[in-house]
Amino acid sequence: MKKYSLLLLILLMIGLIGCKKSEPTEIILEDYACKDTPLAPGCYIPSDDLNFISPIPDEYEISETFETDRLGQMPRNWLLYRNEEYATDGVKALVVEADDNRYVELYSDGKKAPMYPQSAPTPTFIFTTKFNLDQDRKGVAYARLMLPEDQKANEISLGVSTGAVNTIAIVINSTLAIQVKTGGPFFYHSGTGDGGEIFTTGYTIEKGVWYSFKYEWDASINQVSVSMEVDDEFIILHQGSFHVSNRVNALSDGMILVPNVFKITMPQNRDGYAYIDDIIVTRKE
Repeated sequence: MKKYSLLLLILLMIGLIGCKKSEPTEIILEDYACKDTPLAPGCYIPSDDLNFISPIPDEYEISETFETDRLGQMPRNWLLYRNEEYATDGVKALVVEADDNRYVELYSDGKKAPMYPQSAPTPTFIFTTKFNLDQDRKGVAYARLMLPEDQKANEISLGVSTGAVNTIAIVINSTLAIQVKTGGPFFYHSGTGDGGEIFTTGYTIEKGVWYSFKYEWDASINQVSVSMEVDDEFIILHQGSFHVSNRVNALSDGMILVPNVFKITMPQNRDGYAYIDDIIVTRKE
């Protein structure tokens, strides 16, 4: 019996020794050299993934034939200006189809227009898409236009711009005469010294007929032009220098700002329809 009591006592003592609380170990924190400068040389391993934003913007052209856009929807690569004052469907740009060809039907009610500081007549309808040829600094753009004969046709302007500054555009007015505007804000038209110039061409269009226009620009020779296709040949409507409003700070010695937007506008206080197709922007050889 004494043997069992002694064995029990020994086991109890061993358990008490195993349960004895261990003394905490002192941890000494050293001053890490990069704690205050994690991006200093030697503090991190550079990764190529951090350089995903190129300092030189990628150039890209556009080819808008609208053949792959959904019917009854706005073309996916375009922006149509609206604000809260616009009526529902006060401005529209929808893909439609006729004779196995898809194109865009444009409509504007002409009732509202965004505010601009120049106090010039402004468009209700502003429809744009972007491109980038900033490295070549020259390019060619094409567009097709038709005004309907079976419904009310609208006045319309279409051409290329640098942001909100018009480079060169054709303007079709209520008499169906073709004018050319260079420079100035990309308003449908302006009669208030906005810096743009308007040129008459002597040409008119007919309703219900598709017309093709060609725009060219080349900053290296300071030249812009627009032509219209007549009998399978492009006839120049206007050719000249970049307007001063297309230069940095609108200074005569400022660097030329080349276009990066194709835009279409319709004026305020006039409603009606127009159609566009085959908006192409490409490099100029």
